[in-house]
Formats: sequence, C-alpha cells, structure tokens
Amino acid sequence: MDRDESQANHGEEKGKKQARRLGGVLSSVLGLLLGLGGIVGGFLGLTEDVSTGALAIVLGVLGYYLGARRLGAATVVLGTVALFFVVAASTGLIPGVTPLGHGYD
Repeated sequence: MDRDESQANHGEEKGKKQARRLGGVLSSVLGLLLGLGGIVGGFLGLTEDVSTGALAIVLGVLGYYLGARRLGAATVVLGTVALFFVVAASTGLIPGVTPLGHGYD
C-alpha cells in the first residue's frame, strides 16, 4: 500500500466520522427544539400531545449513537422531562395549567 493511498483512506475515514457527528448534532438539536416546544405547549395548555417528547427522546438516542454524546444525552433528558410535563399538564397536576376542554367559560 502506497503512502498516498494510506493518507487518502485516513482522510475518507475522518470525513465519514465528521459527517456522522454532524448528523448526530443536527438530530440532537432538532430533538431539543421538539422537547422545548412540547414543554411550552403543555405549559400554555395548547396541546396534550406527548409525541413531541417521545420523538425528542428518539432523536436524542440517534444523536448519541451518531457521536454527539453529551448533546444526545441532554436531548434524551429534556425529552423525558417534556413527556412527563405534558402528561402532568394534561391531567391537571400542574397548578395554573388547566387541561384542554376543562375550562369554565
């Protein structure tokens, strides 16, 4: 194997690793945005949908797998918090947040 071929293979491998990490960062950031949106939506009483929290958890696991370790773990934690928060808000366990369809207008 030639030295030039060895350097070319190393460069390709490094590029693949960077692409995987970039994909992990992008999926984790998207998961963070979904988790925050779920929390805000639950706090404002706009939604009872728990799919944002679940999707944030899945994107965090994907980001962790692709190489964004800390950001992926933070996304999983925020997605879990969003999931529990939306469930608690939809059942009326959070003071000041009324569940949808339970207002006294």
